[in-house]
Amino acid sequence: LRHASTALASAAIDLKVRAKNIFAAVLGVLVDEIEFERGLFLHEPSKTQVDWFELLRLAQRSELPADLQGGIQVRRDNEMHTPVFPNGTCICEIEIDPQTGALAILNYATVDDVGRCINPMIVHGQTHGGIAQGVGQALWEQCFIDASSGQPLSCSFMDYAMPRFDNLPSFKTEIAQVLSPTNPFGIKAGGEGGTTPALAVIASAVEDALMPICGPIEIPMPITPVKIWTALDAARKNKEGLL
Repeated sequence: LRHASTALASAAIDLKVRAKNIFAAVLGVLVDEIEFERGLFLHEPSKTQVDWFELLRLAQRSELPADLQGGIQVRRDNEMHTPVFPNGTCICEIEIDPQTGALAILNYATVDDVGRCINPMIVHGQTHGGIAQGVGQALWEQCFIDASSGQPLSCSFMDYAMPRFDNLPSFKTEIAQVLSPTNPFGIKAGGEGGTTPALAVIASAVEDALMPICGPIEIPMPITPVKIWTALDAARKNKEGLL
């Protein structure tokens, strides 16, 4: 959106300028006498006005200077040399069953700074989908490869653990709009603010929940119930002097 909108904005400005020049040439007047408002080109002295389609028909029937031939079209490109990233923060509350290692997400809230938000509904949807993707990687998703053949073993939803709607709570999402100075519309990005922090906040929540029993611990993702139970079991046995 940031890249395409910058090119479109530049092209739109140039297209209007070209169209005004064509209308002026058709009427035989100065381009400074042509105004554009609400989709109409107006020559006030002669009270003549046309819309885009009427101007296109006039241009096709008129003898125009060489630099205005070829229709009402422009071509512009855009190169983005200054990167811009979304910013955000998230909070997650989880509950772990110490007997089974099962984990439940109770609450999840995030604030996502996407720059100028063009369509809030779509941006909220991107954030929701991003959270689900990040939580899925943190807790369930994993690719298994046969070491002898290199053949993937998790090739369908029957054997690949995708997050389901009943695994996730109702997300609380807010949008912050700190405009970016790198493009005309102040746009940043959307969605990444949901995906990227989810991995860290889930891992941090698990570590915090296990701290009283296990102490500082890092469990590699995906943080499955088996891995959690194994860590709890090892900590209990260590305290009982069995390890």
